[in-house]
Amino acid sequence: MNDLDTALRTFYADRAADARSPQGLLDAVHRRGRELRRRRMLTGVAAVLVLVVLGGSSAVALVGRDDAPQRLQVATPAGSSSTAPPCPIDVGWLPEGFPKSTVRMLGADAWALDTRREQGLAALQVQVMAARPQERDGPGTLSQVDLNGRSGSLYWVPAHPAGEPKWGNEPPEAEGPYAELIFERKAGQWIRIIVQNSAGDVDLGITQQDLKRIATSLVDRPRLVADAIRLGLLPGDVVWGQVANDEHRTMAGFVDADAPAQPVSQQEQPNGHNASADTQVDVTVYSADAPEIMFFYRPRTREEGLEFRRTHKAPPVPVDGWVLRNEGRTSLAVPLRGNPRFVVVVSAKDGFVMPVDEMRKVAASVELGPAAAVRPPP
Repeated sequence: MNDLDTALRTFYADRAADARSPQGLLDAVHRRGRELRRRRMLTGVAAVLVLVVLGGSSAVALVGRDDAPQRLQVATPAGSSSTAPPCPIDVGWLPEGFPKSTVRMLGADAWALDTRREQGLAALQVQVMAARPQERDGPGTLSQVDLNGRSGSLYWVPAHPAGEPKWGNEPPEAEGPYAELIFERKAGQWIRIIVQNSAGDVDLGITQQDLKRIATSLVDRPRLVADAIRLGLLPGDVVWGQVANDEHRTMAGFVDADAPAQPVSQQEQPNGHNASADTQVDVTVYSADAPEIMFFYRPRTREEGLEFRRTHKAPPVPVDGWVLRNEGRTSLAVPLRGNPRFVVVVSAKDGFVMPVDEMRKVAASVELGPAAAVRPPP
């Protein structure tokens, strides 16, 4: 274990006392999943940071003005907008105890409608996508069902203790009861309905007939994605592909406008296991004191590097920002325009050829929407 590992562990231990008390076991599962994903990200770039503070790495460099030809899309491209497009359908019926669903974007032309109830600790998700999703081939039972004339496939795992050998050691089957219903609602609109409980041997409280009724009660009624982040200037040749919004970050991911439709990953689960879209450009807003910010900072002198290594704290991001080139992506971190208590990070795949000057213009156009969950430093 190196000094940085120790510092990160100390950082999270110090913050543990400030964490909110759980509001039910399923909330804790969601929160744990988000923290694990965030810590994996921090650990993944820690090695780069260590190289930086010890004297620099060829993988990381500060970049000034970039005069490469620009690909900035000033006009709004077809199928996109300054905010994420709405989900085209809504849930028309839910079993008793489930509140109105929330909406997330999971990919290009892909959304999730999420809801959960404390009774039975059941998490329910309706996924909408343009490509046919893959059926599961795990230890559960797969059968064909009739949905008012449409054929669907139902994968069913009954209630059982978590970790029971019959159900293996991988999620979702290992964690508890699980059900998944897949069908094509109309041409080019595939639905995957998932219900699960990750707390072990607790019955879902939802029958197979309930799942069928949820499926046949879906309605053509647009549902808006949370208005969490807005862009006045969009990167060129891409469309909205993902939105993430929690207390740690608010993020918009953009995918290749010409890429073929992809099904939502099977790793996307309502209990907090989330997958990431294959984005060309990500635009993320962090709190100015978020630990992620330290990975965009490169000390200018050895003394500055030693001080950073001692404190494990980066200075405030300057107006002209920092640039990181690493692992096939270039990222720009700058203060949020009009509110330096937040930092905007624009990150693009190297193959996308997005000059840093273009990143600056996109970053300057970013605004937090009223539904943004990310919090500024106290």
